[in-house]
Amino acid sequence: MLFDKNKFEFSVFSFFVRLVHKIGTQKIKYLAKILAFIFYYVLRLRLKVVKKNLAIAFPYFDKEKINKIAFSNYYNIALTFLDAMFIPKMTKEELINSVNIINNEVLIDAYNQKKGVFLLTAHFGNWEIGAASVGARMNIPINVLAKPQRNKLVSNWMDKMRSSFGNKVILLGANVKEIYKAIYNKEIVGVVGDQRGPKENGVRVNLFGHSTSTYPGTAAIAIKLKAKLITAMVYRKNDFKYDCVFEEIKLPETEDIDVAIKEINQKYMNILEKFVTLYPEQWFWMHNIWKY
Repeated sequence: MLFDKNKFEFSVFSFFVRLVHKIGTQKIKYLAKILAFIFYYVLRLRLKVVKKNLAIAFPYFDKEKINKIAFSNYYNIALTFLDAMFIPKMTKEELINSVNIINNEVLIDAYNQKKGVFLLTAHFGNWEIGAASVGARMNIPINVLAKPQRNKLVSNWMDKMRSSFGNKVILLGANVKEIYKAIYNKEIVGVVGDQRGPKENGVRVNLFGHSTSTYPGTAAIAIKLKAKLITAMVYRKNDFKYDCVFEEIKLPETEDIDVAIKEINQKYMNILEKFVTLYPEQWFWMHNIWKY
């Protein structure tokens, strides 16, 4: 019998999910501390990238503060993924109550204009619970863009988790038409927009005063179809619940498409920077955002 790497990995993953469920939400923060210790001190997973990024973003922080935020970052990322594992086990009421939306009227007003809505979030706080909770609260399925995992079995589990309360998953890559179709049909499309764009054809914007590349696709579709652009930043509070804040990005009035796309992407980055400055431990610093 040939060894199936994907099945083995999924078996280990499934065992871990069951273990997390058995531990329960009240004690999960202790497991997150253990995982943070392992990945920070033992495996040192992408630790150089994390500290480099923090030093670039906050040059006025001393080494001790950088190290403190870095370890807290590993703890918060662990909490984010552990919390997401509970989504299929939650009731609709529990899911809705886990996220306090500060200004829900911003998204409701945008949706009611029937122009289609891009809901722009980031790898910040807990984007998974945020998308699930917003969809459940509004009783409107959100089309969630997701990157397929290498292991298809794990990827399928994550897609089921994301669609537990009615949201739909659109896999990145070959499904650009599905994104266009959803916006054209006046639906909501959730996009995690802080991925580094391509080196050659990306849109250059500034984040913490340093240039980085971003993808033009979301802004281009929004401009073409006159869609609404709403950012959604979901951050963890001291009681381990979440707040969500919406902000609208207005479509630029210029007829120069390239200028308009750059302006939209820069405004998104400005909003992201504002929240990351407030809660630096909750962003995914492991992503090499300033690679080129």
